[in-house]
Formats: sequence, C-alpha cells, structure tokens
Amino acid sequence: MSPTPAIPKSASADQARDLLEAAGWRQVGLGDWSWVLADPTGAQAARVTPFDPAYHLHAQACLDGPPNRWLPRIDAILPLRRDGYVVVMERLWPANEAQAAAFCSALGIVNDSGYAPPPDLPFAEADDDLAALRGRLTDLILEGARRFKLWGGSDIRPGNVMADGQGRLKLVDPVFVRGLGIVEAVRDGRLDLLSDFSREQLEDFMTIPPFSPGEETQGLRRRLAELYA
Repeated sequence: MSPTPAIPKSASADQARDLLEAAGWRQVGLGDWSWVLADPTGAQAARVTPFDPAYHLHAQACLDGPPNRWLPRIDAILPLRRDGYVVVMERLWPANEAQAAAFCSALGIVNDSGYAPPPDLPFAEADDDLAALRGRLTDLILEGARRFKLWGGSDIRPGNVMADGQGRLKLVDPVFVRGLGIVEAVRDGRLDLLSDFSREQLEDFMTIPPFSPGEETQGLRRRLAELYA
C-alpha cells in the first residue's frame, strides 16, 4: 500500500488529482460526481470530488460508525478547497451483477433514482450486519432530507454495489442529491431551492465530470453569475 501524497487543504480537485498522479496513482474510474484513482499497489483508491454533499454524508458515516461487512473501509477524508474532498479507501472492483441485485433486494430500501429490483431474489448471506445497515441507511436518508431541499434519497442499485479483492459485496454510494434539480433550479432562477448551497459551492458543482467544456456549461455558469450579481 503506497502512502497518500500530501494534499493541501487549499488544493482544488484538479490539483489533488495532479498530486496523486505525480505519486504514481492512476485513474481507474469516472462517475457523475468524482474521479477515482488507484495507488500503485492496487490496494487503495482515492475518490476525488470538488462537490458532492451526499457522498460526504455516507463516507463520514462509514468512517465514524462501527465496521459493517457490507460497507467499504474508509481510511480518511481529506478536505480540499471549499467543500471538495478526497476519500481514501480500500480498492474495490465491479461486483457480480446478479449478486448485487440480490443484495439490493434483500436490503429492502426503496430506490428513489428509478431502479426497481426484481422481487424476492434469493440472498443467502443476510445477517445481523445487513439488518444494521438497513437501519443506518434509513437514518442517513432522513438526515439528508432534513439538510437539503434538493435531496434525492436512496440510490441503492446494483451499479452502486462493488466488491473487494475477495469478492465480498460493498455498498459504495447509496444516497444522492439531485444534480439535475440543481441545474434546473439555476436555469429557472429558483434561488429558494438553491438556498442550501453557496455560490461558491454551485460554481464547484459545475466542475464535476458531466460538465464538459462548451457553450452549454458556459451558459449555465453565466446564468449562475446573473443570479448572484
């Protein structure tokens, strides 16, 4: 396992990625909100984001709470500029889709992002940790709903289940803030819906991976500037 390079709290997400890559880490994943890099040994991963309040809630809960066999090991949450951060964690790989679907079905928490698990999938590994996880996730979903007007809720689906080096399933990204809702609120001038976030947070939001360079992204940034002029 390679040491994580020193990343200043003032660093942007791009600067953090540059520092990791200079230390031999390589990008192995790209999500809607983040970039994932693996260390040279393949034992650890770093999830880098300029802004993702939902995943921060989940990662902090993993770090603070008791170990649970269905959750990944989080080693550290490193703060970046404003509300960006790097989550250093165990390296994970894609899970068997059928096993992941059965796990989601057994967990029994309704998905709010559009996924509907097949009913009554057999899952032989249900245990006390699964029951404990169900309770922790319920609390996490309620906490997010209290904090954010544009809270999405549960995003428990096979695509957010991965596996460790021994093939053990890990739930990696179970909750979400409605990113499309943020975009629509900026376009529509709905400052009432955006009041949970600062202008700086929204500017950082517009640097996550889906915002590719181009007129559409620039237009959205101009609209944000107009709202806060």
